Amino acid sequence: MLPKRSMTWLLLCVALIAVMFGATGCGGGGEETKGKVVIASKQFAESLTLAHMAAMLIEAETGLEVDVSKIGMGATEMLHPALVEGQIDLYPEYTGTAWMVVLEGDVIHDRQEIFEKTKEAYQEKFSITCLDPLGFQNTFAIAMPQEVSDELGIKTLSDLAEHNDLTFVGDSTTFTRADVYLGLQETYGIDMKQKVVDTAFFYDALAEGHGHVTTCFSTDGRLKEYQFVVLEDDKSFFPPYDAMYVVRSEILEKHPEVGEALGKLSNSIDEETMIDLNFKVEVENQDPADVAEEFLKSRGLI
Repeated sequence: MLPKRSMTWLLLCVALIAVMFGATGCGGGGEETKGKVVIASKQFAESLTLAHMAAMLIEAETGLEVDVSKIGMGATEMLHPALVEGQIDLYPEYTGTAWMVVLEGDVIHDRQEIFEKTKEAYQEKFSITCLDPLGFQNTFAIAMPQEVSDELGIKTLSDLAEHNDLTFVGDSTTFTRADVYLGLQETYGIDMKQKVVDTAFFYDALAEGHGHVTTCFSTDGRLKEYQFVVLEDDKSFFPPYDAMYVVRSEILEKHPEVGEALGKLSNSIDEETMIDLNFKVEVENQDPADVAEEFLKSRGLI
């Protein structure tokens, strides 16, 4: 048996070690002090690339640890609840999706209006901050081969309405949906020949001369591959889908440097640039993280 004095010293040492160990929390306290940001995204090229941009900017501009394991997590229906519940801290979203899918709002055609209303509702309902848009929107659009556009002088959907002898390529639902062909008829007076093909072959059909125009997403990387041009929606028929980051407000309150870092991307990416970045991932099969890093370095952001 240890002497009483030795036993007292032993107990004091054990207590001191316990206090020190508790302060570090098996490393957890260190991480709490340092902070960690969990970044997620959807599963397509554009969202993956934007998420990696966010991760790299935060790492470069702050002392925070970044968790990228949730990049590619899933669709809005999965990401938004995870954001609200604090399982993730931010992800790239689109104004149209946030307003019409999450908030179930009616269609708004003005880009600034839909952003402001979404921003206000997200903060009020979910304590989520919508950061300023990145400068481009990935919305539904109408595309045609560049050579046909140049030959006929078609730059806008109003121009297209003057050429009803052309053929519109779509799938079986394209021509029955109010938000696609029927709406274009009502808004622009478009009444073209119709060619029905599988969704996966829209671009191939145009490239092989089976039609002249088709639907697309406005920043699709394959537009560059096929040398197609997106026609201007000059009457704002399609709803706006401006890209932005949505972030838990608690994170921005604790770490305002996160908002400052991501703010460097606000209004800095246009549609043409995003098409180029998507082309590298979708067509050239480059890694989204590599594409994100190359872009940030080219802009002097990291």
